[in-house]
Amino acid sequence: MKTKLPSVLSGRAACHQITVSAALALLFSGAYGQVARGPQPGDVYREFASYQGGDDWRVTNPQAETERARRHLPNPVLAFAIDTLDAAVRAEAMLERWSGHVQTKRPQIRFNGNGWLDVPPPLVPPGPGEHEAHYFQDNPVLAVPLEHLKKGQNTFEGTTSHANPKGWGQWGLYSMILRVYYDPAKRPHPTGRIVAPADGATIGENPRIDVDANSVQGVARVDILAWYEGYDENGDGVWLDWHGGNFQAIRGRPAELREHVGTAWRAPYQLTWDTRWVPDQQPRAIKLVARIQDSGGNWSVTPAVANLTLRREGESVRLFRAGELPLRFGVRAKQAKSCPIPIPREFDPGKVIEAGLHLRTWHGYDGHHHPFRFNDYTQPNGGKNHHFDYDIHPIPPSALRAGENTFTISSDTDQHMLEVHWPGPALTVRYRAAGR
Repeated sequence: MKTKLPSVLSGRAACHQITVSAALALLFSGAYGQVARGPQPGDVYREFASYQGGDDWRVTNPQAETERARRHLPNPVLAFAIDTLDAAVRAEAMLERWSGHVQTKRPQIRFNGNGWLDVPPPLVPPGPGEHEAHYFQDNPVLAVPLEHLKKGQNTFEGTTSHANPKGWGQWGLYSMILRVYYDPAKRPHPTGRIVAPADGATIGENPRIDVDANSVQGVARVDILAWYEGYDENGDGVWLDWHGGNFQAIRGRPAELREHVGTAWRAPYQLTWDTRWVPDQQPRAIKLVARIQDSGGNWSVTPAVANLTLRREGESVRLFRAGELPLRFGVRAKQAKSCPIPIPREFDPGKVIEAGLHLRTWHGYDGHHHPFRFNDYTQPNGGKNHHFDYDIHPIPPSALRAGENTFTISSDTDQHMLEVHWPGPALTVRYRAAGR
């Protein structure tokens, strides 16, 4: 069985946006428990985190019967500290999750021995229940009742089940970042705004972004995020989104925000947005927002700058998605699996300047697997050993075909399989515009 996906992203992508709207409506209806939205303009919050290393990232089905599964039981009870809940108004947990074994069902976490909270699936899952048959890594966010938390030392733990009640259900809880939101009138916090570009402006390739940021405690960092339609770097299935995600590059180390516009560490708070792989957008479709942290650990979110237009001179950038994604898109023991990446037949590969293949994997370790193939072109996977990774691989323009292109992975190893993560690979192509 394969999951069919829209093959081409344009600025409108109407069917995709309908899917997003329906999925968000389902999530916020409570079907998966209390789902939170993440930081919004005007919010003030602090973050309290736990980053797992060793073997304590595993969450295993307590009813599993196999000896290998039971080696990881009982599930670890992990600790973190909260320094204050004064003036708190709500809380949420953002996880760095690996989907783990296929057919793992109902991942949950709880705090301080309170009731279990459901961890939602990707915001746009492949289909009803199909997220249990796909590999993915994402940053689910769920609401945490304030009464489940306390000042000082706190504990949290995970659990899960499996399609077979006694099967080896397992998922990976690599990071837990608890955000506590406070009443802005009662909590000191940094202030600021995006100064340039202004609302409604037209920006060119690689625009400069300027932020005015202030704090009596001193500004520690300024993160800038952009809203546009582009590759789904954080695995939630949403392509029209605020881009960026938290990734633990090295197991046990802090999960850092990546794939966002960028971070400014010192005044003046300005940076250049690298738009090399940002697809063309509809006019006035882009938004920017900044998150400012002061030296006391307090965060605030600026108002968004909206209605921005990206205009390129003489070049255009398009994104092409996988057409059908296999279930269990992983290989080992002499397996091979493929998916198509369609390019419209009227597209002229002779005008391509450069192309990049987006690939998100778990255990894409080249020491265990064959290079991937894109049509007749081969390239090392470039992933990590027993960990997830995201790369943009340069693809020679000569390797592209108008019509259907085929991406293939294969492996002879008896070690862990190479997993390709939902929503699959995609190709970004920069080409000379008409008349050039």
